[in-house]
This record gives sequence, C-alpha cells and structure tokens, in this order.
Amino acid sequence: MADVLGDAVGVVEGLAIAYMAILAIGLTGYVLYKPRRDGVKAGDFEIVVVSKADGRVRRSLFETLRYHARRFGGVTLVVDEESPLLGELRGLNYIKLIVVPRDYRRDLVGKGRALNYFIERFVDPDKWYVFIDDDNIILDDNFLYEIPFYESKGVYVGNGVLVPRMGRSKIAYVMDWVRFLDDITLYRFFTGLLGKPLLGLHGELLIVKGRVLKEVGFSYRSITEDFRFSVELVKRGYKTWQSSTRVLIKSPNSLLDLLRQRGRWFKGVITDVKHSPLPMKVVVGVRAFFWSLVFTVSWVMLPAIIAAGVIWLILPAGLYYVTAYLYGSYKAGDPILVFTIPLFGLIEASARIYGLISVRDFVVIDKN
Repeated sequence: MADVLGDAVGVVEGLAIAYMAILAIGLTGYVLYKPRRDGVKAGDFEIVVVSKADGRVRRSLFETLRYHARRFGGVTLVVDEESPLLGELRGLNYIKLIVVPRDYRRDLVGKGRALNYFIERFVDPDKWYVFIDDDNIILDDNFLYEIPFYESKGVYVGNGVLVPRMGRSKIAYVMDWVRFLDDITLYRFFTGLLGKPLLGLHGELLIVKGRVLKEVGFSYRSITEDFRFSVELVKRGYKTWQSSTRVLIKSPNSLLDLLRQRGRWFKGVITDVKHSPLPMKVVVGVRAFFWSLVFTVSWVMLPAIIAAGVIWLILPAGLYYVTAYLYGSYKAGDPILVFTIPLFGLIEASARIYGLISVRDFVVIDKN
C-alpha cells in the first residue's frame, strides 16, 4: 500500500513541477509585458468576418455585422456560395460581401478555404486586415493605435485578448474564463513578450499586414487554420505582439457543443504541430497534454495526496484554474457553480478523447 501511495504521489509531483514551470512563464508575461501604441490611428485597415453563415450562427452573425459596420465604418463578410443565409445576406447594404465559389479549392476545408480565397483575390499587400469570428465583438479601438507603432518596428502580426460572454450553458461560460486567464499570462508571454507565437494564435482579432497574408496564406488543409497559420509564422521568423484590445467571444450553448469545439481544437493542433519547429512542438505538447492531466489526476488522487501530507504539490496548478473558475462563477451570478469545478478537468480531458475519436472535419457549433 505504501508503494502504491508513493507511486501516486510521484506521478502528481512530476506533473505539478512541470506545470509550475508553465505558471512561472505565465506570471512573467503578465508582469513584464505591456503593449505599446502610437499617437495616431491606423487608417488603412479592414474588419473581416469569415462565416459558414447557416442557421446555427444567424443571430450572432447579424449582431456582429451590425456592430462592427457601425463602430468601424464598414465590415467585410466572406461566405461560401453554398451558405444557407446567402440570399438574406445579399440584401444587407452595410457590408461588403465576398462569396467563395463552390468549386474553389475543394482540397481545403472550413475557414482556411474561405480565407485563402479572400487573400488570393482581394488582399492588398499594403493594407492591414483584422479577422474576427461571427460571434465576436471588439470592445475598443486600442489595436488601431498599436498598429502604427509595431509596423514601424517591423512587426506585422498581432492578436487580441479573449473575454467570454454568456451563452445558454453557464458551465461552458465558466470554463471559458480559463481562455481569458491564459491570454493575459501564457499567451502574453509568447505572443507579446517573446514576440513568438509558440502556443499559437487565436482566429479572433487576428491582425495581419496584407503582404504577410500574401506570403503565408492558408493554402493547407487544416481544421485549426489559425494555429497552422502561427506555425508558418514561426517557421518564417515573423514577430508578433499581443494587443491590449479585448474581444468578446460567445461561449458554447451546451456541454456537447463545448466537447465538439474543444475536440476540434485538440485534434487540429496535434495534427498540425508536426509541421512546426522543435521549440513550438515542446511548448504546445506540454500545454496540450499536461493541464488536463494535472487537474484531473489531482482530484482523483486527492485522498492519497492528503494522506501523504503533500497537498502543496497541487496547489499552484490548482489555484491557477480555480481562480479562473471562481471568477467565472462570479460573473455568471451563480455561486452554486463552484461545486461543479472538480468536473471541469474531466470534461476537458473527455473533449480531447472526443476529438481524437470523432472529429474528422471543421465543426460549426450553435452560437445563437
């Protein structure tokens, strides 16, 4: 029995030490990185929404289009010729509509296919492009003041900070607050402080100079096109910055949709990471596999850890996620959700298994 207990504690200790190193990196990013800005706004930019434009996203899509057309003076929408909402979208006079022909590059999938068509036919090398998803709301215009500063330094790619907004599932909303915490710690370190997106980039508020889009493109088959784009940037040595601009993201409306979303991300990342340089493989590998193991194993082995008197081993990693979940519960206005926190690591781990077994193509979840 003592040997089993020792082995269990040893497993948790190894995982905890590895994750404490990750947390130290994140804390460094949070403390040391501050985005820079110029005194004038960028003038030559375009807000671009790429969408499957079907009934599952109708409400959020129209909200996103109206908001950004009004706030930024215009918005471009890229959809497929086979999109169910195309007829309705053609009647909107406040958007620039780009339709991807049904016979264009059938070897590509999802958003990557639409993005590649847009880049080939419409992108100006001297213009800046700001890509958002069909459920996003950009909360400020700080990024427009940052573009001139970073362009003067030869930095042509930026990314924003994700902030969840409530869908129909409170649990999914609470779990999404980890994305915000990751952004202001780990992603801030790599995308901002180092200027190398070794953890990848978000497709939400992806800010790119046209000439970089023309060079790199999205001409590769991927169900996580934003991550694959970051792989290509790292390989080419492009620098990045993390913007201070925050962008609202709609949380999944159900746990099933959350499983599908997270499963696609995991399947896409482990499929695409093989194309990346070694440092990116190491960073992504540790991040992708360790966090759910730490959180899940910590709860499963909690009695053994308490009995051995080494509960301090799991505190750093545990506090990181519990902080995000407690804040999410507070924002959801439902304190009872605190009691579901022990399940979250298991849900995330299940999403990874679901992704490996079930995900074959780009997945669209309900965002209405």
